[in-house]
Amino acid sequence: MNIFKQFYRSLYSPKDIASFRFQGIGKTIIYLLLLTIIASLPNLYYLNKGINEAIHTFSVTMEDEVPSFTISDNILHTDNDEEPTIIEKPDLTIIVDSSGTYDHAKVSSYGNTVALLKNEFVIVTSGQAQTFAYSSFGNFTMTSEELIDFIQGMDSLSYVFIIILVVIYILFMLLYKALQTLVLSMFGSFFARIFGKRLTYAQCWKITVYSITIPVIFFAIMDCLQTVVPNGYLLNWFISLFLVCLAIKEIQTEKPLQP
Repeated sequence: MNIFKQFYRSLYSPKDIASFRFQGIGKTIIYLLLLTIIASLPNLYYLNKGINEAIHTFSVTMEDEVPSFTISDNILHTDNDEEPTIIEKPDLTIIVDSSGTYDHAKVSSYGNTVALLKNEFVIVTSGQAQTFAYSSFGNFTMTSEELIDFIQGMDSLSYVFIIILVVIYILFMLLYKALQTLVLSMFGSFFARIFGKRLTYAQCWKITVYSITIPVIFFAIMDCLQTVVPNGYLLNWFISLFLVCLAIKEIQTEKPLQP
């Protein structure tokens, strides 16, 4: 049976899931990779969309709305050194402040933000602020026009960055799914002994990999809809463990030989 038929059967048949314990470990690893890719696709789509939109918005805004500035001697200089310039877009806020009014703590309150401050620039994503002092790049000089050219260059090369990000994200998710199935397999071995089923740990792991199919599909759909599931992390583990137990119960108990 190919992995796509196994995928279909794993959506509704614990008995079929139990039968997959006899297949090779290589095929199970490929199936786990398939589930990892499915689980990653929604987040990668929105991440790709967000990066492209952010770069484009930042580039256009810097070119059309942000006043001219210069960074020299590790200090930001603008035509108006007394008041900051704040430009708020639906998904991005841009701050140019040579007056020293803002610091990274104040910038964080704006959500997703790119801020050029007097002595540093700050990038805020998902409530996390990353601060980079101009001095950390050496004693350099940059104008707003040069920064715009650099950003537009990043826009044309963003696909390279996104490909690298996709590979890293999928590898991270694969590691997480592998650890999740290994832990669930330990519980599966425990329940197998309770149910009187003779299973090796490797067989429990194979059953576990196919048992997480339904949770993976469910949470992938929720991610597509950008819907937050309350206690989703715990729910994912609970449903997966429940399905592992259902599959193990479908295994026939070996009857002792009659004398």
